[in-house]
Amino acid sequence: MKNFNKESYQALENYIGKYKENVTVANAQQAISEFDESWNTIVDETYENQSKYAIALVILSIANYNIQKNTKENLDVLSKLISEFSAKIKSMPGVKQTLFYNLGGCWYKLGALYYYKVIETFKTYIYYQIVPSAHKCYYPTAYAFRKCNTFLYQALVNEQLYISSPTTFNDPFDCPIRELLDNGEDISYLMRQAYNDCLKIACFTSNIKLPYQKEPDNPSSIVSNEKKHKRDRAEFLNTLMWAHYADSHSGICIKYRFYESISYLGSFDKNIVSYFNDVRYSKKDMRLYSKLNTINVEDAFFLKGKEWEYENELRFLYYDANGKGEHGAIDIPNCIEAIYFGLKCSKKDRDTIINLMKNKKVLIKDIYGNTKENPVKFYQMVIDKKQFGQLKVEKIK
Repeated sequence: MKNFNKESYQALENYIGKYKENVTVANAQQAISEFDESWNTIVDETYENQSKYAIALVILSIANYNIQKNTKENLDVLSKLISEFSAKIKSMPGVKQTLFYNLGGCWYKLGALYYYKVIETFKTYIYYQIVPSAHKCYYPTAYAFRKCNTFLYQALVNEQLYISSPTTFNDPFDCPIRELLDNGEDISYLMRQAYNDCLKIACFTSNIKLPYQKEPDNPSSIVSNEKKHKRDRAEFLNTLMWAHYADSHSGICIKYRFYESISYLGSFDKNIVSYFNDVRYSKKDMRLYSKLNTINVEDAFFLKGKEWEYENELRFLYYDANGKGEHGAIDIPNCIEAIYFGLKCSKKDRDTIINLMKNKKVLIKDIYGNTKENPVKFYQMVIDKKQFGQLKVEKIK
C-alpha cells in the first residue's frame, strides 16, 4: 500500500491550485492527463485521502465538461468513474452534486439523442442536493383534510399516503424552483423533468413545532409540545382548512401518528430520501426567488406566502431518484389514529369510512420504544352554539 504522506498532499494541493479556477478547452486534456499521472503515483484504490480525491475528481469532471470532443464512449467511462466514487465514498454530498451536474452537462452537449441520459444524471444530482437537508427524523402527529372520493377510500383501505409533484399545487408561487427552471432553455426543461418525476410532497397541518433531533432513536429525544402560535385551537377545529381542503366541510380530517419507517435519511443504494419539515412563511413576493440563479432546498420546497400562515403546514418531502410521473403512494400501516367527519359529510360517506376503518389499528409508541395498538377513533364535527363561527367535536361511539 502506498503511503499518503506530506509530499502526496502537496502534489494534490499543487494540482488543485493549478486547475481549480483555470480549466479551459485548451488545457482540459492536460488537466485530465496530469490528474491520472499524479493520482496513480501517490495513492491506491483505498482512497486514503477522500476529500482531496473528491476535489481532484470534481476538477477532472469539469475538465471533461469543457472538452468539445465529448463522445458517448468517453462519457460512459466518466459516468462509471463518478458512480463508483459515489458508491464508495459515503460522505461529501456537495462534491457529488458537482460531479453529477457536470456529467449531465456533458451528456447535454451530445445533443437531443442523449437527453434521457441528462435527465437520468440530473435525478442523481438532485438526490445529493436534497440529502444534506435530511437531518430531520421526526415522529410527528399531523392532520390532513380530504375530500370523500374513490382516491380517499383506496388510500384508507390500502393504508397508503398519496404524494404528488409540486406542479399539482394550488398556489402558483409555491415551490419557486419551478419558475427558476421555467426559462425556455432545454437544459432547464430537462432538470424540471427530473424534479417532476422524482420529487413528491404530502401536505399536512400541525400546530406543534418540530424539534431538531440528532439522535431520534435515543429515548431521551422527546418530541416538543411547543405550539407554533399560542392562540391556535386544535387542528381539527380550523374552519378555513375545512372550507378549503375538505370540500366545504363535506369531507373528513385524518389524524396521523407517524414513525421512523416513513423517513429515509439518504442511501445511494436506494436513491431515496424523505423527511418532515415545517413550512416557513414570507411576506416577500415568491416570484423574487425565481430571479435567483440558485435556490436552496429550504426555500425551494418549504417556503410559502404569509397569507397561507393559517394552515400551519407540515410537509413530507419524498425524493426517489428512480421515480416516474407526478403522483405516487407509499405504505403507512397503522398510522391513522382518528377520523373527524365534517359538518356536511353525508351519512353514506361516514358509514362507508367507519366500516372500512373499524377493524384497523394505530400503533402507539412511547419514547422508550414500547408499543401498543389502539383502535381508530371517530368524531363528528358540530357547530359550537356558544361561540359564533366556531366548531366543536363529538365522539362517535
